[in-house]
Amino acid sequence: MSIWYIWEKNIMNRIVLTSCGIIDSKLKNQFYSLLNKDINQIKLLYVTIAADGEKDLDRTWLYKEYETILNLGIKKENIIEYQYEENIDFCNYDVIYMFGGNTFYLLKELREKHLDEKIKEAIHRGVIYIGSSAGSIILGKTIETALPYDENWVKLEDFSGLNLIDGIIIPHANRKQEFIKEVKEKYSDRIIELYDDYGIVINE
Repeated sequence: MSIWYIWEKNIMNRIVLTSCGIIDSKLKNQFYSLLNKDINQIKLLYVTIAADGEKDLDRTWLYKEYETILNLGIKKENIIEYQYEENIDFCNYDVIYMFGGNTFYLLKELREKHLDEKIKEAIHRGVIYIGSSAGSIILGKTIETALPYDENWVKLEDFSGLNLIDGIIIPHANRKQEFIKEVKEKYSDRIIELYDDYGIVINE
């Protein structure tokens, strides 16, 4: 089942954390409940920086996940791909969709282009953020838990996340139960497990 978490009440956070995008019908309905305008008017920016950091050239999964955006009912002409514009204003969009891929590359790129602060500002101002896998992990306290799965070939040393979510986020939890046990033994923080077909909605 899909789960609701609500915290940080003084901020206009509207966040959907997923492993593979919004697939489950209940999660879709929860996403629709976040909208303040008709789905046909929603303007979505999708960001594939993390996928660009993958050394595997197979992009099949990326195209399949793009289809999940279309399946939400958002018009194709209203879905815009981020093109590495450093002067971009994320607040011009209704939804930011952060795809998965290499978590370390993603966080490094966001910091170097000062996009991390722009994303925080957009979320605080009410822009809906959808994270998928790495796009979810970066919102937590640390991305260190991605080390067993993502190669840190960019040699990132500071693993601090954007800290918009109170806890450590682990996607694909259904495939990582042994690893999650190890994480719980190491960290005293809240561990947020994201299963592949479901997600967590934060609605302030």
